[in-house]
Formats: sequence, structure tokens, C-alpha cells
Amino acid sequence: MLEREEVLEKYKRYILKNVVEPIVPYKGEGAILKDLNGKEYLDFTTGYSVMAMGYGNSLIRKAIQEQLMKLEHCCHYLFFSIQAANLAEKLCEITPGNLKKSFLCNSGTEAVEGAIRLARKYTRSHEIFALFRSHHGRSMGAASITGNYIEKKGMGPYLAGIHFLPPPYCFRCSLRQTYPECDLACAEFMEEALRYATCKDVACIILEPIMMDVVIVPPNGYLKRIKRICEENDILFVADEVQSGLGRSGMMFAVEHWGIKPDIMALGKALGGGLPLGAYIASEAVSEAFEDMDFASSSGGNPLACAAGIEMINQLQKGLVKNSKEVGEYFMERLQELKEEHKSVGDVRGKGLFIGLELVKDQERKTPAVNEAEEVKRILRDKGLLLIRNESTFRILPPLTVNKEDIDKAVGLIDDALREIDKNYR
Repeated sequence: MLEREEVLEKYKRYILKNVVEPIVPYKGEGAILKDLNGKEYLDFTTGYSVMAMGYGNSLIRKAIQEQLMKLEHCCHYLFFSIQAANLAEKLCEITPGNLKKSFLCNSGTEAVEGAIRLARKYTRSHEIFALFRSHHGRSMGAASITGNYIEKKGMGPYLAGIHFLPPPYCFRCSLRQTYPECDLACAEFMEEALRYATCKDVACIILEPIMMDVVIVPPNGYLKRIKRICEENDILFVADEVQSGLGRSGMMFAVEHWGIKPDIMALGKALGGGLPLGAYIASEAVSEAFEDMDFASSSGGNPLACAAGIEMINQLQKGLVKNSKEVGEYFMERLQELKEEHKSVGDVRGKGLFIGLELVKDQERKTPAVNEAEEVKRILRDKGLLLIRNESTFRILPPLTVNKEDIDKAVGLIDDALREIDKNYR
């Protein structure tokens, strides 16, 4: 086995700059990730939720091993794949509304690409609504509908016909409104954009029911208002559930919290049980717009990943969605207690085990505490807890198998880290 420093040196020489944390994992078990230097970490990033079942899940490993001994690859755009058929059937059974036919690919980004292509093909329209602060992927099409400068700088031009709307970010409203007095002005903005910013040739709106980067949970009524505007104007509603789906929010899919039935849904990250897998699923009427080879993926729907995905869904159905809801509520309660104790905590928000903790420099002005958040992240890493930081917000994504003991440990470490920076607050 390579030594840790050898791995770091090879990355420096041979791999493009993309690594955030100076950690070299070699083994994982449950919520624990072990570094080559012997240090153990409580991993509440789960690889951006890819490892939603935790590390070393015995049943998923068994499913992969059994499939590996039969067939490791079947291009199901050339041949019929048993595992792809079984997974697509599962997705039809568990997704809300009339979603029926799936396209299996390699990632959430690829699923988003396919979803917007399908929406354009079905509607014969080209314009797309998306949200500021959204994240849909880093390929050219997915980046075009991503409302974040960091993901796009220096790599344009992007797709034409993309119109961005303000996000339902009540803690930092782009329209300087206060919920509920605002009467969902951010949703109503879509009507104004339709009237004045478009060519009246809109195919779809694509949005994350819970927005990924800084964990924006929409207020009640927001998604229903958007869906109503879509229906009144023959616009497809595309739900990007790449991160929020498959039990992460405490329901199988985040849209179910608000009773929304999408026309197309994009999935990824957790779908493959740790292996690369994405999918988009649409109603039968919408999916029939695609013809042979309108979209293809040579290794998409790999039988190993599909086998893992089927087992992952089985485990969700046997209690892990419930665990996400119940343990997530407990986690939120514990973090709310920290908010009462620390002036640096501006907001705690989330659903299930999809949680955001936002730091501020002062409570009244809500000035983002970006540098302080980076320092807290460093302190936590040294103490053995891994979190994702976007701006001044921590995105907290424990495995769906997590228990209250792990939560208490994490909260204790966060409390300690916040106390170390409290000296900067009066």
C-alpha cells in the first residue's frame, strides 16, 4: 500500500486540481472513514450523499459481488439488461405521480442533461427557468442552468434561453421580503419573467425541491404556486432530486413534503449505493417524445450499479426513510439548542438528514461569516468530524443509517468548535 505522502505527491503531479480535504481514506465502516495516517473521522459529508447507506454496507456489497460473478457490463442501449429492467420498475413504483419510464445513466449531472433535452423535445420549446443559487451539475448543459458564478466562471458561453428566478431563501431573501407577509413573491416572480423576459417559448422549470449548496428549504406553498403557474402555461415541472431524493429529506423524495407531482425527475448520487449511477424518469406521455438514440450512455445503467441501487431502495423501504425523518428531527433539535447558545449561528434549516447550519458575524445584519465558517470546518476536521462548507453554511449529510449517539457526538464537536471562535463575537 502507498504511504499517505506518496498519494498526495501523485495527486500533485498527475491529477487536476479538485481535492478539498487533505485526507487519504483507505477504509470505511458505517459513518466512520479511516485515513492512511490512522486517524478516524465521523463523515457527515457521505461523499456529497453518494454513500447514503454508509460505508461497508454488507447487503449492498453482497448484491454487487453476486452480480459481478454473472455479468459486469451490459450496454442496455444495445441489449436488454435484467438489472436495468428491475431498477426501472422499482423507480416507477416509488416515485410520486405518474412518473413511469426511466433512462439510466452514470450520474446526476448526466440525468439533468437528459431531463432538459427530453423537456425540450416533448414541448418543442427551448427556454428554461432555473433558480439563482441552484446547482445542477458541471457539464455545459447542467452548468447553464446552475445559478452559481463559482461553477461557471471563465467557461462560457453557455446555453441560450435560460432565465433565472429568485430562490425561496427566506433567511436571505433576494427580494428583501419577509415570509409570510411576502405572499410568496419569489414564486410570483415567475409570472413577471414569463411576461417580460421570455419569448413565450418555455419548455420547463428545473429546480431542486431542497436546494443543495446552502440548503434552502422552500416555505410552505412555494412549490405548489410554481406548479400551478407551470400548469397554467403548459410548462413542464422538472424536479432535480439528485441530492434531496431517496430518503435524504425524511421522505422518499423531497417533493412529497409538499404534495408535488413532477413531470420529470432527475436522480443520482445515492442511487447507485456507492457506485456511479444516475436516472431521469418521466411520465409515459413525456417519455414517448424520445426516439432511438436521442440520448445514450455507453456505461449508464451498469448491472453492478443497478444491483446496488435495487438493494439500496429495498433498505430505504424497510425503515431507513423513517430513520432519516426521526433522527433528522432529533439532530435539528440539538442544533437549535446550539443556535440559542452561540451568536455565530444565524440559522438552522433542513428536513430529515439534509441540514444546513449557517454562521453569521452578527445576528441583526446576518453578515455571512465565511472566514469563520472555514475556520470551524478546519477545527472540526482536526477533531474528527467532516462537513461540507458552502459560503457561510455547512451542508450536513450524515448516512441515513446514522443513530442518535453519532448525532450527539457530532453536536458536541460542533459546540466545541463554535466556542473556539466565540471570542470574535461580542
